[in-house]
Amino acid sequence: MPNKYISFLGTNDYLECRYAADPEEKSHPVRFVQEATLSLFAKDAGQEDRAYIFLTNDARQKNWEDDGQWDRKNDCLKKCQGLRTRIQRMDLPFPVEGVTIPDGHDEEQIWDIFDTVYQVLKPHDEIVFDITHAFRSIPMIAIIILNYSKVLKDVKLRHIHYGAFEALGPPWEVSNKPVEDRVAPLLDLTPLATLSDWITAIDRFIGAGDAGKVATLARQAAMPVMAKSKGKDAAAKAVKGIADALGSFSGNLSTCRGPEVVRSAAFVKEALSQNMDVDFVRPLVPLLKHVKENMSVFNENPAHDGIQAAKWSLKHGMIQQGFTILQETLISFVLTRCGMDELDEKKRTIVSNLMGVLQKGTPESEWKGYLREDKYADQILKCREVIEKWPDILGIWQNLTNCRNDMNHAGYRKNPLRHKDFEPKLESLIEKSEVSLMNSL
Repeated sequence: MPNKYISFLGTNDYLECRYAADPEEKSHPVRFVQEATLSLFAKDAGQEDRAYIFLTNDARQKNWEDDGQWDRKNDCLKKCQGLRTRIQRMDLPFPVEGVTIPDGHDEEQIWDIFDTVYQVLKPHDEIVFDITHAFRSIPMIAIIILNYSKVLKDVKLRHIHYGAFEALGPPWEVSNKPVEDRVAPLLDLTPLATLSDWITAIDRFIGAGDAGKVATLARQAAMPVMAKSKGKDAAAKAVKGIADALGSFSGNLSTCRGPEVVRSAAFVKEALSQNMDVDFVRPLVPLLKHVKENMSVFNENPAHDGIQAAKWSLKHGMIQQGFTILQETLISFVLTRCGMDELDEKKRTIVSNLMGVLQKGTPESEWKGYLREDKYADQILKCREVIEKWPDILGIWQNLTNCRNDMNHAGYRKNPLRHKDFEPKLESLIEKSEVSLMNSL
């Protein structure tokens, strides 16, 4: 995958200094931070990689070209090398292009900047971004572009650099120090950039109930800590456990794994009960509070938790899963009340067929399949007694069957429901199921 270096050039008259990514690694004296960050980029870059310096016309005149700064003492242009000349002297293995952008004074110019930067990014690029000399709203625009490109072009952000020259003090004070003593920290802001990934992941989880991305990010944060501690760090183990639990719960719901939904909900609650200090994954902390509140409704009663799973599906737009889980929960309710195995497919078919004929009032002489076989007579009788104790189940069952069939057959039937009809119907059927089974939940 090609690597791209992205930076913005400002208009200030920058003083020479050295930048230090860590105490052991200092750059040689540079006037522009891009000299330091390009050197870092070049360590694992090749001829196929590219660097782009985005600059306004003013920045091009003052700092890209030579002799662009004004010498206030002598009232003339200062003899100084611009960034282009200094880059040429670095003999980098990849081309560096200066790209003109507008000042960003109005909305149209901001969109021009957006389009210009976006066009240089190609699918699957890996990006190094030096944000130091960007000005006005450009850093924010650049971050938005990168996030946008992550989605549409699958680019990956390797580093965000910021040269904190201001840590050395006011420019007039710095100018009195020897260049060798001017060592400014080169900060790696990449961890903060992952916050945008967390925002997307959390939004997906809260809005659609999909915990996949949250689980992935949590594991990515925990694994280095676990590796360093050889698996002994309790907080990292807790975060990985929470990630695995959320991933299982989300996956089981989206694929209608009824029994596993109940078990994985308990798994999530157990993982959250550890009360570990997980502040090393700060974006996860507020989310865990939200998850705790939402998972508190599950109590390991299969019928109760099945209804709660249907509610969760409704809340997160998983309408088809909601219908499926709710109807299958009613079958499980009848079987468990009869003391029968809820995982026995034949028994589930018997309950399903029995509810169908009872709801329609079909005479026993017209019953078909398992319902006509004498060897199942005792089972059928037990199930019928349970159903008759909760007669509202039959009306709920019929409505669930109609909606579920309509969805499963993709509307290829006479008088199909409109797409907007399903959500209120599911909500109503969940409420009726809860009221009907209230005393047993």
